Amino acid sequence: MTVKTFEIQVHDDHLVRLAQVRKPVLSVAELIWNAVDADADEVIVTLTDNALGGLESIQVRDDGHGIPYADAERLFSGLGGSWKQGGHRSKEKNRILHGKEGRGRFRVFGLGRVVDWNVVYKTNTGELLAYRISMIKDHLKKVEMSDEVPAPAESHRGVTVIVTELDHDFRSLRDAGVTDELAQIFALYLRQYPGIRITFDGKRIDPRAVEDHVEHYNLPHITAADGGDFNASLEIVEWKMSTDRRLYFCDADGFPLDDTSPGIHAPGFSFTAYLKSDYFSKLVAENRLEIADLDPPTAKIINAAKELLRDHFRRRSSERAAGLVEEWRRENIYPYQGDAVSPNEEREREVFNVVALNVNHFLPDFQHSDEKSKRFQLRLLRHAIQSAPADLARILTDVLDLPPEKRQELADLLDRTTLAHIISASKVIADRLEFLQGLETLVFDTEFKNLVRERTQLHRIVAENAWMFGEQYHLSVDDQSLTEVLKKHLHAAGREVEIDEEVRRADGSRGIVDLMFSRNIQLAGSEEREHLVVELKRPNVKIDGDVAAQIESYAFAVAEDERFRNVRAKWVFWAVSNDIDIVAARKVAQKDRPRGILFQSDATDALQITIWLKTWSQIVNECRARLRFFAEKLNYAPDRDSSLSHLKTTYHKYLADLFAQHAESDQKGVIAEQIHVSAQDETTSKTG
Repeated sequence: MTVKTFEIQVHDDHLVRLAQVRKPVLSVAELIWNAVDADADEVIVTLTDNALGGLESIQVRDDGHGIPYADAERLFSGLGGSWKQGGHRSKEKNRILHGKEGRGRFRVFGLGRVVDWNVVYKTNTGELLAYRISMIKDHLKKVEMSDEVPAPAESHRGVTVIVTELDHDFRSLRDAGVTDELAQIFALYLRQYPGIRITFDGKRIDPRAVEDHVEHYNLPHITAADGGDFNASLEIVEWKMSTDRRLYFCDADGFPLDDTSPGIHAPGFSFTAYLKSDYFSKLVAENRLEIADLDPPTAKIINAAKELLRDHFRRRSSERAAGLVEEWRRENIYPYQGDAVSPNEEREREVFNVVALNVNHFLPDFQHSDEKSKRFQLRLLRHAIQSAPADLARILTDVLDLPPEKRQELADLLDRTTLAHIISASKVIADRLEFLQGLETLVFDTEFKNLVRERTQLHRIVAENAWMFGEQYHLSVDDQSLTEVLKKHLHAAGREVEIDEEVRRADGSRGIVDLMFSRNIQLAGSEEREHLVVELKRPNVKIDGDVAAQIESYAFAVAEDERFRNVRAKWVFWAVSNDIDIVAARKVAQKDRPRGILFQSDATDALQITIWLKTWSQIVNECRARLRFFAEKLNYAPDRDSSLSHLKTTYHKYLADLFAQHAESDQKGVIAEQIHVSAQDETTSKTG
């Protein structure tokens, strides 16, 4: 058998671009389109594995009219030479044609290196003849065509395309969803020509069996950059099956050319939208469809299609809800009686119906609940809509958009605790993260640290956040004397003793303790009490020798008072500010103990006393480290503005003056800057 060779009259780089297909299923779809354009009634796609279980070849066989041998060289030797150029209908069965430029056959090279077209066609005399056309991706311009010979016995006319030396294993072609995707691609065409049978890897592609609802809408015309005017329309197919939502770019007859995400919420609906216009055929001809989102006319029509999709599914949700409501009325579980008595109630019912529809769809347990449970839950839902409809919408959207496995996790978790407790726990973590970020801003930001007051502001918000120093602590003394510290200490041990003499420091002064935190739960097997005394300083005050002496005086007053020694206890004292001066820093940097410890009593002493000098950065970082796991699981990271807003709202009674002063300072700064700029302008004007 001799082989004839000819070249395609087009630049190599143009063919390479045509061979670049984003998804393998689209290359397969091109071969199927070629088959049905050739009047095939049956198209069979076969995936063949090699000995190792990998994909070896892809074969697409059809029973169409084939390609007459005399036409083959002309059809394959150049783009734009397709037999389909003669009209918009197929030769024998008058079907609407998909491709007209002869480009589709090159897209098959998005699958593999070697492609063979085995052709059987019928001559005018009724004889069946066969031949082969072969191409290799390495030399896309070169086409080899064998002699034609009588077709083997039992042959039928048509074309069998075989792709070998595949680029990849193409596991996506084995996915269960690939038949659904092909069903979406060919839905409109197969609805128009129901006699066509397409089989992919043994499975029939039959969109009609899974279509639930179909509607067609006209869209505004598309005006191209060159002034061309194109009609546009939108076909929406709702499916009975669960499938990925896609928006297909189609030519005017509905043949998909590419796809994207529709980008809308439509809870409870599986759908495909077909955006149809010959403008997209123009983009394909210009090799611009894959960057359609950068094309202004396309972006405009996509936005119009999305708005129409939203309106469509709002109406469809209402229709579905109406049917469900009638069922609930018959069961006597619908929480509204009679007709709506006001426009407000009518709108409320509309919201309720749509929300209840989504709950019914996404929560299978609700559908199978008994009548009493359903009635209660629907009443609860009505109450939620009446009291906080905006919050309810957001919560339902977030919950219903969860992947199925996450919704199942939530359902399982609700078997072990309540939603209220889950929300409370999450809010505690979020509030703590906000507080830490806000505290860090107050004590380090130059805009705040010189304004914040120690006793009436910083002290007060820290007092309400004992968790900063450890979950084991609770606040027991707040801005009180050492004598009150003694009372709390003895009370914690179950002793009520009349204090007839005040506790005093070495210099005879009473001493006022900022904060004392006591351990909530004692260590197992120990009667020892534990207290933490915290001395706070303004952010712009360094911990120096005087501050160190102050915290030591508190500690030693406790150590030297025999009334404290009557109860075994561990005492920890902290002095806290932004920075430690060099003198105090040297005292807490001794090699025989952990850095930061100013004093530590002997292990044999009845009272165990430790004194620390700490900075706010150390405390904040230690707190963040404890919360890191929860912050990561919540995927929550507060920013400066949100944290300051949290402080302003939560601790308004303490910080209102601070934020007012900060705002006034900001305004003065703006005015000063304006004066400075004006002065500069005036100087420039005079010197100029």
